[in-house]
Amino acid sequence: MDSPPQVRLGPAHPDGLRRVNVGCGPTNLLEGWWNVDIRSFEGIDEVMDCTKPWPWEDLGFVYGEHFIEHMEVPDCISFLVHAGASLVRGGRIRLSTPSLEWVLSTHFNLGDPAVGSRIAETWAINRAFHGWGHKFLYSREMLLYILSSLGFESLSFHDYGCSDCAELSGMERHGGWTVANGFPSVWIVEASKGSRDIVEAKALQVEVEESLFKYVRAGH
Repeated sequence: MDSPPQVRLGPAHPDGLRRVNVGCGPTNLLEGWWNVDIRSFEGIDEVMDCTKPWPWEDLGFVYGEHFIEHMEVPDCISFLVHAGASLVRGGRIRLSTPSLEWVLSTHFNLGDPAVGSRIAETWAINRAFHGWGHKFLYSREMLLYILSSLGFESLSFHDYGCSDCAELSGMERHGGWTVANGFPSVWIVEASKGSRDIVEAKALQVEVEESLFKYVRAGH
């Protein structure tokens, strides 16, 4: 007789999984994690808008690979606030996102005056900004600034698949990670919920509005 299928228990259950993989899509499902996405892909555990308040608490880990670049910055901040609020003290978040520094340094050579190459590079860098539905590309400093402004602690950057935390090692599934001109093609950052609560920073949202969206809405 065949054994009954194993029931997966989510974070809402006292004995459920305490690890959430956000924006997983249909191909980035992780065993041992609660896989969520805003769209109802086959195989995911739960349809969820991660920019809204999360229904869980005391999560151990949150993971998002090539996720935040597809969100407007205010939505990314909301996601980080709600994810952080759901973490247990000492819980960790790991994010990967394309590196703005790598894109700039590999797609446009300021020292090359050749007209033909400049034209090709101009096409290339605009493809990089618009490719795959990206909304915002993050620099290392921007990731540090946003995460620390919201109250995350112990921020650290890692190579592809590497972590000083066993539970977060070997996580990445997207290939093509490389280093050029001293910059990784993808920033992989980890941060912890420490003694402070993770809360929305009003000053940060004002800065996003004044530095970006005021101009976007005006068509500049």
